[in-house]
Amino acid sequence: MSSRVFNKKVYVLPAIQDAVTAYDDFATMDVETDDEAWTVSFSEVHEDIEDETLANEFANFVLAGTIQRSR
Repeated sequence: MSSRVFNKKVYVLPAIQDAVTAYDDFATMDVETDDEAWTVSFSEVHEDIEDETLANEFANFVLAGTIQRSR
C-alpha cells in the first residue's frame, strides 16, 4: 500500500478532493488529516497500475490543482 503526505502550508484540500474524484476508478483512497498535513493512502489499486506510479501521478494532479487555485 502506498501513501502520500500533503503539507497544509503548501497544498489545498479542494485539490486533494478533486484528485480523489479523478482517480477513484483506479484505487480506493483514504484521506486522513492532522494539524499539519493530509495523508492519502491507496489500496485496492487497479491490477494494471503499479502502486507507486498511481501515487506519484495522484501527487502531480494535486500539485497542479493547488497551483491552479493559487492564481
